[in-house]
Amino acid sequence: MPRVFDPFAGGGAIPLEAARLGCRAFGNDINPVAHIIQRASLEFPQRFGKPITYSYAAFVARYGEPEYARQHAKQHVLDTSTGSIRLANRLAFDVEFFARRLLGRAEAEIGHFYPADEKGRKPIAYYWARVGTCANPSCRAEVPLLKQFYLSKRRGTSSSKWVHLKPSITGNKITFSIAKGEYENSGWNSRGNLNCPVCASITNASSLKAEFHQNGIKEILIATIKEGNTERLYELPSQKDEEVINGLPSPALVLSEKLQVGNNRNFNTPGWSVDSFGQMFSKRQLLTFERLLWELEKLKKEELFIENEYNRAIVTYLGVLVDRIAARNTSYGVWHILQETVEHPFGRQAIPMVFDYPEMNPFGSLSGSAYGQLDSIVNFIQEECGEFSAVCKNASSGDESQFEAKSITAVVTDPPYYDAIAYADLSDFFYIWLKRTLGNVYPLNFAFPLTPKKEECTALKHHHKNNDAARAHFEKKLQGIFNTIERQTSDMVSIMFAHQSTEAWTTLCNSVLGANMNITGSWAIDTEVTGALKAEKAFLSSSVTVACRPVVRQGEGNYKRVRDDIEATVAREVDELYRLGFRGADLLTACFGQAVSVFGQYERVEKSDGTRVTVAELLALARESAFKALLKGFDGDEYTKFYIGWLQLYGLTEADFDDAAKFSRAGLQLNVAELLSHGIFAKKGNKLTLATSAERLLEHKSLGVNADDLLLDQAHRALGLYHRGQRRPLVQHLARVAPAPERPFWRVLTALGEVLPAGADDHRLTAGLLADRDSLLREVKQLDQVQAGATGDLFA
Repeated sequence: MPRVFDPFAGGGAIPLEAARLGCRAFGNDINPVAHIIQRASLEFPQRFGKPITYSYAAFVARYGEPEYARQHAKQHVLDTSTGSIRLANRLAFDVEFFARRLLGRAEAEIGHFYPADEKGRKPIAYYWARVGTCANPSCRAEVPLLKQFYLSKRRGTSSSKWVHLKPSITGNKITFSIAKGEYENSGWNSRGNLNCPVCASITNASSLKAEFHQNGIKEILIATIKEGNTERLYELPSQKDEEVINGLPSPALVLSEKLQVGNNRNFNTPGWSVDSFGQMFSKRQLLTFERLLWELEKLKKEELFIENEYNRAIVTYLGVLVDRIAARNTSYGVWHILQETVEHPFGRQAIPMVFDYPEMNPFGSLSGSAYGQLDSIVNFIQEECGEFSAVCKNASSGDESQFEAKSITAVVTDPPYYDAIAYADLSDFFYIWLKRTLGNVYPLNFAFPLTPKKEECTALKHHHKNNDAARAHFEKKLQGIFNTIERQTSDMVSIMFAHQSTEAWTTLCNSVLGANMNITGSWAIDTEVTGALKAEKAFLSSSVTVACRPVVRQGEGNYKRVRDDIEATVAREVDELYRLGFRGADLLTACFGQAVSVFGQYERVEKSDGTRVTVAELLALARESAFKALLKGFDGDEYTKFYIGWLQLYGLTEADFDDAAKFSRAGLQLNVAELLSHGIFAKKGNKLTLATSAERLLEHKSLGVNADDLLLDQAHRALGLYHRGQRRPLVQHLARVAPAPERPFWRVLTALGEVLPAGADDHRLTAGLLADRDSLLREVKQLDQVQAGATGDLFA
């Protein structure tokens, strides 16, 4: 049986897949939250998720007569001849049974905090807004900080059924009614600045922050959301709703743990006076969790004695359930107006400040409610009750005593993305609840106030002295782990990476080469989720998998020969990946592994002056080689070549000035000053972004008018005309620059359509123009020469 190890197992996806394939799977992670998820995913369902048959007496003794009667109605689980009941999955049944007992007892005590209306309809959520005060001394209106006014734009419904808040202003007082239909008025909160609807003054974010620090954050309940027969019901808060909120007792539960205030990239709430986890929950939410924790402890003392290993597994899932409830029951969640659901705040691997939020009824019918979360857990247990479980350790990898030499068949891992994700900082949100629910079940795992940070394998500046120290920590940690697994692994090490930062790749490659391994292959696999985390510019839409093996190096390599080999290797890789449909940073990054495989055959590579070639220089060479390969065979002026080549490498994201200077010389005779003068780039400080057609036309009104202008300019003018719906000027323009389908203009437009990021305005316009090409060319033929000479009035 193959033995597969993931030294950065996280939630356990890789060991789980290995176990499903019949491998002996192992996973490590230093993070206690990840470790608990691993045990709940990879160990307990496989060990305890087995069928069991109870006699009538045994079943009633454990679950009670009412549960027997409930199960009696389910004939598929009842043996009527003996009165015995056969459960298909003991663990799934017990988790559901005790979770429902936990939730039922909690609801019996605090359900009145979520009152039903006079028709007996229970709320599923409440919609709140934080309030800012207008800084205008003559106004001082208290303004709900809403970015927009829609409560529902449910997918698949007509706009006449959309639901929005309709504001009314009397003096400096703001009230709302609820209406249906379209309402496109701008909100009153723009990037944290208050746009006062009463006096039209702007109160900047710094003034609001000062107000929040001095006076606290005021909130207002704006709407209640209930489940109707066929659609959600949106109503203004009732008097009973207001009375319940005003009469809530103060919770005894205190969450004093602090957010990582030094991590201002993932946490911007401290600037708004929110620096502890307790401030992320409303009073009613804290009262709910207080009761859930109390009832869970009662279950442990009376029925689920944690000295029993099986009971510990059940309690673990109850702790996970509380964690999942907390993620949807925070005052930093999001109301998804297209789906009418409550979303957790971690969509971008951060906890951002939000100014309006849904407060879910945890005992309601939404899929994210407590019962919806329970269904997900139970379904997982039922689906993953396979024969093979994994061995998971809450430890940092790199321990040579963990496995004997060459006893692991393969290592498959997705290592931390350098400085991109603050895993431990973000998981503190879940740790604080697990410590309260499972701290006495796993005392060693939850022995510290928050998750361990210093030993995490990341390059986060705020956990170390500076960027250099963070980088050194990451590389040392990663290489130590790779050193160990090289000695413990008999076959292959497979590393997945979805980061395009050259710095991150440099560190990864240094660690691989420093561990006496070399990359023997790399593949781009179109598996990554679009949006959320991967929407950021540092992430790829594909993952790159590199295969590594131990290597016996050849000694010193000649730089010129190595450079020629890398250029040839990268050129072949670019051709193949391009044929397979990979574009942009995904295509480029996939070339890195192939370039390193050439370099890594040698102990060292030296230039003619004796200086040693670094991995960073190697990856820069790989980028240049890829750029040249992409431009090869493309006919057109050099500016157009550059634009299309750059799109394939960087898309429309920001890049450094130095990168532009370097690539402008890669097989072209250009410099950055010329690129800027032609409007190829938009410049902000030392950062450059490729200019869009709209940006270039705004700066250069006559862009692309003449037949001898740059092909790119001609194409961008056509996109501008198409965008404005000026059909006749567009046909006239094409008559001058591209009257036939074989003209270079159309090849440029096709190339742009291939490399522009999906969803970008230029991509949409290019696709539309290409789809309309044949009819446009027919209209071009109908023009007489006089008409074709007119320039049109696009920018007149």
